[in-house]
Amino acid sequence: MVCFRSKLAVFFGTLALVGCAGDVDESQGATTDRTNAAQAAEENTDSVGARAGDIDLNPEGEPIDYLTYGSGAFPVRFDKDTQGTVTAAVLDGRLGYASVSRSPTGPEQPITITVELPAETKFAKFGVPPQSKFGCCRGTHISTVTVEGSNSSPDEGYVKLTSFQVEPNVYEENQLFPASQKPSVRWLRITLEGRQVPDPEDYRGTTFIDLFGYGTQAPVKVGANHFTGRWLTGGGASGENGNRIELIQDGALVTGCGTGGGAKFIISGGVENGLLKYVVSSDTVPVVAVINSENQISGAMIGRSYGRLIGEPGGAPTSCTPGAEPPPNPVGTALDQCRAAIVYGINFDVDSDTIRRDAEPALNQIRVALASRPTMNIVIEGHTDSDATDQYNLDLSQRRAESVVAWLSDNGVSAEAITALGKGEAEPIADNGTLAGKASNRRVEVEPSC
Repeated sequence: MVCFRSKLAVFFGTLALVGCAGDVDESQGATTDRTNAAQAAEENTDSVGARAGDIDLNPEGEPIDYLTYGSGAFPVRFDKDTQGTVTAAVLDGRLGYASVSRSPTGPEQPITITVELPAETKFAKFGVPPQSKFGCCRGTHISTVTVEGSNSSPDEGYVKLTSFQVEPNVYEENQLFPASQKPSVRWLRITLEGRQVPDPEDYRGTTFIDLFGYGTQAPVKVGANHFTGRWLTGGGASGENGNRIELIQDGALVTGCGTGGGAKFIISGGVENGLLKYVVSSDTVPVVAVINSENQISGAMIGRSYGRLIGEPGGAPTSCTPGAEPPPNPVGTALDQCRAAIVYGINFDVDSDTIRRDAEPALNQIRVALASRPTMNIVIEGHTDSDATDQYNLDLSQRRAESVVAWLSDNGVSAEAITALGKGEAEPIADNGTLAGKASNRRVEVEPSC
């Protein structure tokens, strides 16, 4: 499960490298202990700080919201043509108003969204954030929220967990509502109806801010090859011209290839507590994603917007499909282009600079790239999210950067050209106000003299 602990548990989930060198053959690399890597990939880092009754807390003592992309919650049933905005509002963890209907008296039909959770969860409370005192949207918010839960399937077996009215004049505090019953559930069916102040003459329509879900969640476990496969991601074609991605998981490392809009791209990512984080080619905007129970891939882009990637299994082979040619090394590709290569999948023990076993494939990918470029001078920068104090983050990022340098040195890369530098939380690449943004900020950037 992905929680607010983030950097305390595995902030170093991202590694970015920048460099430049000539073309080299990187198809040969050191082998890793596949058994250990696979076993470690199934383990779940304990990222819950404490528990207050029937609600999990992060290490800062705040309740963990299990209804966010960053917690691995993604939609599986909704109208993609008309409900994309409201679905993002429910799950993105941001507090801005989103328009969900042009009707000034509420949606013409109830809006129903089904969300899949990454593990069995017992919800104790649901809620919404404070209503804005100012701005365009006072009185326009959805008025009635009903939440049902199922542990059977996304389509049946639901029982009502809560139904509440959102008050229009609560400006300072969250509005929280207890669950009437607390079964273990894997799916939630959320129904939104009405408008706080119906007004046929009001041009502003109906809006929604966010929905919280607090409770306890079982550990999230994924298999060693959970993120290996091919998925169609749109474009209207299933052949060579179809938009698709192919992923290959090795320990906590996930690499891949894809096509979109007629262009080819390389994927570099990793698994942290069951959540996939990746970037595409030279783009620094990260994506968080899961594979749901129907083998669909669901993802959300962090930083620019929260557009979702919904992919069905299938699609033609890509340049990453196992065959005569080895798949591209994203780190080496970036180094040859003298740009940053973000590499996820380097995880650490809780509050420690001890590298976990499932990080070896990601580290080995870097080792192969750097060993081919022995004259490149590089500074490995550790970056955290905003949890804990500035000084704590700075110290931990420094120690973890040093651990990466030590691992590379122990595995044949000359340490003379590599310097470790902890940056802490000073340079985020995504919004630290959301779990998904925090996950994206846990990274390392390796800067060369290029």
